[in-house]
This record gives sequence, C-alpha cells and structure tokens, in this order.
Amino acid sequence: MRKLFVALVVLALALGPATLFAQAAGQGTPPRVLTQATVDKFIADMPAITKEFNALAAEDDAQGGSSAQEPSAAAPAASSGDAPGAASATDAMTALRTNAKAAAILRRHGWRDSFWQVYNAVASGYFIVMMDEAYAQSKEPTMKQYADQYRASVNPADAALVARNRARLQQVFGGMGGE
Repeated sequence: MRKLFVALVVLALALGPATLFAQAAGQGTPPRVLTQATVDKFIADMPAITKEFNALAAEDDAQGGSSAQEPSAAAPAASSGDAPGAASATDAMTALRTNAKAAAILRRHGWRDSFWQVYNAVASGYFIVMMDEAYAQSKEPTMKQYADQYRASVNPADAALVARNRARLQQVFGGMGGE
C-alpha cells in the first residue's frame, strides 16, 4: 500500500499548470518562503512528520474514513492538464490541511501555518531541479516545459536554495513512500 505522503508528493510534483499555476498567473515573482534554517528544519522534521501522517492515514483507513485518501491511477484528473490521480491527491492535501490531528502533529514539530507553504515551495523547487536534470540528459522539450511552468510558481531564491540542498532533499523525498 502506498503511503499518504506519496499522495502529497504526487500532488506537489505531478500537478499540471491548470491547478498549480493559476495562482501564479499575473502575480509577478512569487514571494520568498524559504531560508536555509527553514529548509534545515524541513529536512530534519519530515521523516517524523511523514511517519505520523502515515499512521494518521492508516488510522483513518481502519475506521473507514476518507480524510487521508491516496491517489489512484484510475482516479480522474483534476483537469485535462493534471496528472492521473491529481484530483484525489488534491483531496488528500485538503483533508490534511483541515485535519485537527494533522495540525497537532505539525504543532508538535514546531510548525504553524507556514508548513504547507514551505512544503509547496520545497516540493516545487525539487521538481524543478529534477526536471532540469532530466532535460539536461534527454533534451526532451516536455521536461523543460514542465520545469519552466513550475519555475513561474516559485521564488527564484527559493528554487536556488532547494537546488543547493538537492542531495539532502533527495533523502527526504526518496524515503516518503516506504512501508
């Protein structure tokens, strides 16, 4: 069984422009969200937060709830530009953002309202780094297109900070889907 954070990674890394970039359209440079200290805290806290969110999802699944739904490849996309499963990934993210137990988990780790902004900035920046690397190897125009679309939604200083922390973030994102 895939874990809840796989849903969050799917949401942050696979959503197409129709959902993510609608906010950035016409707004100029997105505000800066990240500092090195924030990225360090994110990296340090994510393994424990992931474990607790996965436990919350398992508890919810055991009770027959739907607040931590996982994306399904068969689920309809949120829009024609989004990845398969994006609609249920969006539902999972919304459920977590409004879940009192999830908020308590984040508070225990010293996160307040900023966690989801930080998560989105880091995940989007990480996606940009991955797409830039894939484009450098393959020269596939689609890779560059996706990276450029995400680049418009992330402050350039945030994207550069994520790129500098790429190896450490690989450990975080690489470990999110484990059993």
